[in-house]
Amino acid sequence: MLLKFTAADMLNTSLIDVTTGERAYEIVTIMIPSEAAESLLATSGSEISSPPSPVDAVPPTSQYASTSKSAEQARRRTQILDPSGNILVDIIWNGRQPSITIGDEKVGALTDLFGSSTIRFMPKILCIPTRFDTEYIWTATADSLTLYDYDADLVKGTFHQNVIRLRASKLRQNSSSSSRTLYPRTDSAFRFLQTHIPGFGSNYLEFKPHFLALDVEIIISFLMMEILRRGRFCLTPYTFDRSRLWHLKEAKDRVVRRLRRYTM
Repeated sequence: MLLKFTAADMLNTSLIDVTTGERAYEIVTIMIPSEAAESLLATSGSEISSPPSPVDAVPPTSQYASTSKSAEQARRRTQILDPSGNILVDIIWNGRQPSITIGDEKVGALTDLFGSSTIRFMPKILCIPTRFDTEYIWTATADSLTLYDYDADLVKGTFHQNVIRLRASKLRQNSSSSSRTLYPRTDSAFRFLQTHIPGFGSNYLEFKPHFLALDVEIIISFLMMEILRRGRFCLTPYTFDRSRLWHLKEAKDRVVRRLRRYTM
């Protein structure tokens, strides 16, 4: 399955099925009035005093540490809907702590979405097992996010960010200069060309369905992993406030990091 994001804000976007050209999912995030938020949190069983999720375990970078406490504790609701408007995933956010419901299943906190309550942080890679298959591992680095099947030794999913999708015939003409930037796909008719510029190009989510998991579980897991990836590798964090401009912040931060790298 190959899904294209129609907006840079991954929690406020449509997902287009590239094969059919039809809208497959709608992701919407809204603020919740304080009175309604208290009722929703009580219903979902999520408490402010509950142990922090891995998202909270990753501190924000210093330039974003000035965010006010009230903004961090704002209550929001993220939903994934099908084309008919049916709610497939419902997430209640207490600050950056999510309480997740997939279909009729109350999953719970972010740790319950994955196959382990603890995360082993390695210097250059973040690996978290899925809850639906012990051989399927979410693998994140500073530059990539994939779903990897260790038993088959195959990549089963990839989050392509800031890419241009081109026909393979066009890319082969310039293969000598751009081969390092290509993302190989099972569909040989197209390839992804990495732009390396936040906000330039499009974002795609590509994965193979798993018979033990709903497609929406894989989708929401990818999005949560992207939030974790950004925190773990000190990248520009996802922000709910003015989130449509977050890729501009990312572009600025990337330029600053490169300048520091070449001047030190």
